[in-house]
Amino acid sequence: MKEKFLKILPYSGYVLFISLGLLIFFVGAFLVVVVRTKDEQKVTMPLIIGKNYIEVHNELQRLQLKVRLETLRIPEKTDGVILSQSIDPGKEVEAGSKLYVTVNVGFDRITVPDLKGQDLKRVKAVLEKVLAGDVYVPLTIGGITYVPSMGDEPPDTVIDQIPAPGKETHSGEKIFLLVTESSAKEKTNQSNAEILKESDFIGIPLPFAVDSFQRRKIPYTIKEFKKPEFRDDNGKISSIKLTPKGAVMDVNFLKAEEKLNYVYESVSYEVDDTDIYTATLTYTDERSGSEVKKDIMSAQSLEEDQMVNLAFYRGKETKLTLVGQNTGEAKSWTFKGKY
Repeated sequence: MKEKFLKILPYSGYVLFISLGLLIFFVGAFLVVVVRTKDEQKVTMPLIIGKNYIEVHNELQRLQLKVRLETLRIPEKTDGVILSQSIDPGKEVEAGSKLYVTVNVGFDRITVPDLKGQDLKRVKAVLEKVLAGDVYVPLTIGGITYVPSMGDEPPDTVIDQIPAPGKETHSGEKIFLLVTESSAKEKTNQSNAEILKESDFIGIPLPFAVDSFQRRKIPYTIKEFKKPEFRDDNGKISSIKLTPKGAVMDVNFLKAEEKLNYVYESVSYEVDDTDIYTATLTYTDERSGSEVKKDIMSAQSLEEDQMVNLAFYRGKETKLTLVGQNTGEAKSWTFKGKY
């Protein structure tokens, strides 16, 4: 036994020597990778003072900087403009560094009131005095879209609003209203398409136009999503053509990476089969806590390989489902994220 042990001993020494060498090699390689990686994670701080925070948000995220926002109110300066930055421009720092950014709050901050279900006359009075801290400020109505009543909806009543109730925003944001038509509105023998005017839809939120078409059973097509010149025009109709076959629209739309709050969403999908399709939104009503299903496209004929564009306004979590009358569910999308 002793002789066997002595024979094995030299070999074990070699194994130990080789193992130690490999260990040193891998440790050295690991340190080299760590050092190189650390160098690669260095970023150069850009100059952001004087720019609007919305415009630089994505760039700061790309640089992996941990942004901490602070606010200061200087009424004569533009709302959202950056007043100071804690890291000097041109300085090289590690990714993940904290950056304190002071942003000007040029408008009073307000919480959007719940206007749904109220008479239009009362709503206008409510918007004249909205609480902002210790003072009252007026909110501007950006536009009113009138639609036929459905079910037991009373006339001249707000049935939807954008921005949604409870949104934290500023007093400069305009409020758009969807209102049932007055009972005194004169009825005519004209077709639905002839009653509507193209000019009435320019600049209004797409969801309100869609609701108007849905209630009047008018087919619609979103021809193209276009980048708006101004951020506030996101989600609004830029052009529209009303024909006997329906409405064809172009819509202002910012891509997901170009906006902070995922409020307006869009999808483009090429259908596989010729069929009659319905697109349905499913979400939870924050006031009642109940599940809501709302059609944003009803019984619309689409051809095989036809591209369909859909867009809508949402809360925190929404599911969109496209279903063929004969072929069943074609596609579903779930949207989550910050509202």
